[in-house]
Amino acid sequence: MRAPTERQLGQFRGDTVPHHPDVTAWSLVEAAAARTPDAVAVEHPGGTLTYRGLMARVDALAGRLADAGVRRGGFVPLVMAGGPELLVAMLAVLRSAAVFVPLDEQWPGPRLRAMVDACRPAAVLLSPGAAPDGWSAPAIAVDPVSGPAPALPARPVPAPPRPDELAYGFYTSGSTGTPKCALNLHSGLANRLLAMGRRFGSTPRNVVLQNSRHTFDSSLWQLLWPLTCGSRVVIPRAHDILDLTATVEVIGRHRVTMTDFVPTILTALVELLDSRPELVDGLASLRMLLVGGEEIAPQSVRALQRLLPQLRVTNTYGPTEASIGSVFHEVSAEDPAPVPIGRPIDNTWAVVLDEHGEPARTGEVGEICIGGACLGTGYLGDPDRTALAFVANPFPELPGERMYRTGDLGHYGADGLLYFDGRRDQQVKIGGVRVELSEIEHAVASHPAVREAKVLVSDHGGGQHLAAFFTVRGDLTKHQLRSHVRALLPAELVPKRFVRLDAVPVNGNGKTDRRALAELLKSPSPTGPDGWTATGSSTERALAELWNALLPEPVTSPDADFFDSGGDSLHAQRLALAVSARFDTPLSIRDIVHAPTIALQAAALDGGRALPAAPTATTAPATDLTLPADIRPAGTPSGPPRHVLLTGATGFIGAQLLHDLLERTDATVHCLVRADGPEAARRRVVDALHRYRLWSDRTAHRIHAVPGDLSGPALGLDPADHRRLAEQVDTVVHAGAMVNLVRGYRAHRRTNVTGTVELLRLAATGRPAMVHFVSTLAACPAEPAGDTPVPERPVPAGRTPDTGYGQSKWAAEQLVQAAADRGLAVAVHRLGEVMPSTRTGIPNPGSRVELLVRACLRVGAYFTSDLSTDYTPVDHVGRLLVAAVTHRRSGYFHLLRPGPLPLDDLLGGFGSAFGLRKVEYQDFWQAVHRAAAAAPDDRRLAGALALLPVPTTRPERSPMAFEDAAARFSTTRAARLAVLADARALPSNPDGLHRYVAYHADRRG
Repeated sequence: MRAPTERQLGQFRGDTVPHHPDVTAWSLVEAAAARTPDAVAVEHPGGTLTYRGLMARVDALAGRLADAGVRRGGFVPLVMAGGPELLVAMLAVLRSAAVFVPLDEQWPGPRLRAMVDACRPAAVLLSPGAAPDGWSAPAIAVDPVSGPAPALPARPVPAPPRPDELAYGFYTSGSTGTPKCALNLHSGLANRLLAMGRRFGSTPRNVVLQNSRHTFDSSLWQLLWPLTCGSRVVIPRAHDILDLTATVEVIGRHRVTMTDFVPTILTALVELLDSRPELVDGLASLRMLLVGGEEIAPQSVRALQRLLPQLRVTNTYGPTEASIGSVFHEVSAEDPAPVPIGRPIDNTWAVVLDEHGEPARTGEVGEICIGGACLGTGYLGDPDRTALAFVANPFPELPGERMYRTGDLGHYGADGLLYFDGRRDQQVKIGGVRVELSEIEHAVASHPAVREAKVLVSDHGGGQHLAAFFTVRGDLTKHQLRSHVRALLPAELVPKRFVRLDAVPVNGNGKTDRRALAELLKSPSPTGPDGWTATGSSTERALAELWNALLPEPVTSPDADFFDSGGDSLHAQRLALAVSARFDTPLSIRDIVHAPTIALQAAALDGGRALPAAPTATTAPATDLTLPADIRPAGTPSGPPRHVLLTGATGFIGAQLLHDLLERTDATVHCLVRADGPEAARRRVVDALHRYRLWSDRTAHRIHAVPGDLSGPALGLDPADHRRLAEQVDTVVHAGAMVNLVRGYRAHRRTNVTGTVELLRLAATGRPAMVHFVSTLAACPAEPAGDTPVPERPVPAGRTPDTGYGQSKWAAEQLVQAAADRGLAVAVHRLGEVMPSTRTGIPNPGSRVELLVRACLRVGAYFTSDLSTDYTPVDHVGRLLVAAVTHRRSGYFHLLRPGPLPLDDLLGGFGSAFGLRKVEYQDFWQAVHRAAAAAPDDRRLAGALALLPVPTTRPERSPMAFEDAAARFSTTRAARLAVLADARALPSNPDGLHRYVAYHADRRG
């Protein structure tokens, strides 16, 4: 077990503040009542209660509990509707040294009785006038506070509670579907209330609104904390708690200074104030607002603070199992997005543990575990779940024998603050890809017109997909929002369906009602009898039925693009199978790509002809090939690189380039990363280096992660970052790109073409910089002479590739060359089949070879052919390209390793190691086809089928065709880089293949 460093301990621990050994919440309230007995303690719809009047009712009820047999440590369910009588009941149970458990009298009878029975109570407390029958213990109806103070019973109550005794329990939902009652101590409750007093001020002038449901522990501080300070608590009518107009009226009438909102309700409040600005004055008395229960919505907080400049907002975090909450952060305008949850409060601690149970490094996401004075004791009558969640504290440096595993994910930032990264149960897998729902919610909510965003997983068409729900200010179409999110997230993280709402539904405690959201996804498709398909051909109607059975976003037009409607390669594979079965016509994924609309598919099928064999309208328009006039370099850089801007650092090739730049130069590397903020950007870079086993503590200080967006204006940078990079950067290494082997030019344009223009503009602004553009051999059509190797020079403008990805890189090359013609120092590095590192054997998960290898391993077979492939390990590419960077080499380079690798040798190596059957290609294709049909959510199998031709054609004539690119492309200039880089010292291809096979063997073992 790695011990926390001193720096980490400083982050993990709150301040140590000693308390009197006998202090409890009850003793604090009792002391305040003794100091100011005639001050108002409670304001409620029926009037007010002074501290004297409140304590008289508490003493009387405590006596009745003693008469009923309630003893020290006994459980007392509060089956009530809230209101001031609930406060009296809580305090009476505390006074009795017993344990209260708040329940809602409106809950279903069987659920309520089961919870009461689990407490094995000596008595049950009910709302005034409630019938006492039907309970497993004597029931006592609490006297209404509006009546005269009741007389004290004769039996004395127990001695006051001790800090080490149980104080209360709250029921929470359980992952198994069975509610669990989290139990907490007097010491934890007192510590939370005293910490609040130190943070917010223990002044009698505070007026606190209780606007949380009484069955949720946030109501506990609202009811009790003001009474420990000699101040007032305002208790509204129960039905006013979620009525925001009524809430504003209550705040104004009682001059409330402090309260609490969950983020969803806070967003709704901001929307109410936007629509009714006359209500803002009603909140003028508010000075402090706590926000908790869900992840904070920074836009809503800042909007509220603009309306109420005097308002302090504190982000709070903590589970019910740990005394309401134990991590606080005061929100400021300088906070990043997402907003941190802060630092542990006094006498508590919070650590983030990695998958090995060790303290996570700065920026590394892990599970949040908490301990210290806040810690509860576990779950009522459930030792198994208690043992799973409350575990031994492995850190002797932190106080307490146990800690609580929250199930929440988080990380500590470089600023020493704790950040929330979602729930473990929000970390789901879609098609084998691990997805964090909170990350996607952040991306959707980052659009300036979006007020609130929620994302969930839904089942549709035999698979799972992500659905985004959003509310807006102003006008925003689903298409615009989808484009925005596509610019922020990898394709697999972009929701397949976007649903615009007037308001996000909430449940009884004001939190998002995810069940209601899921029900909204079950609305019927618009392609019914009254839809557009009524006038279409029978083929169009049949295709529409197949499309809508697969796609999560309903299709409303025969000209809608399959991929713009939420489809991906996995959906395309399913559609190809379904159309083939319905129309008895062989169909592939590439056929869907080439004819991506119902109209095109129906026309081809009705005409008895194959679908188009080439993409339609994918050629780069002339406007995309014109370099903007303002891109004119100011000079030529000289000397070794000092500040390098690298794109694509989180990818397979980019991570290797980052490693080699750090190892082979002294430069600071600025990594442009799609992320919400600097900490999230750095976390993605660090994760990538660890993933490919390239991390080094020695060079980590020279990594500068910059949140940005290749597809956005000015690279998604704010003006200050753009200016700083333009003045600092002397070298640009552009390795970032969208790579989709089946999509057309339009899908690649924004990232691969427009992003390149923005990088050229930055390089031509401020300090002179050289640009190294990472391209692909796919940008180079074969030479007309056939046997003539393609030279290392620009591709003639009249010859274009036939794939969307190749066309986008070809267009970007045209722009890079135009910049070179204006005097910008540039180098273009064309790559072929980039293979695993000779050191680690870790492959690019999306490469053609890796997709084929995984398909072979999946079906237990491989096929033979006479094909060959070039085999250039990624560390070979890295050495050559960084040599060009360090030696300021410009021009064109084909970064290929000489010597072909027969596909039979590659697949045969896996066949020997894993005992795969050698079969004919047709049998192999059928096996993969069957496996894909049996596992419709497997994206890798779908990707392999997208590359594999149907058995009616020879594989070497298919889009999957492999070739020895070194035989077709000249490598004369790249060979000179190999000498400079001493790349000849790297292991041979057979050694590299051995490591590749060993990597998969280790994973299977």
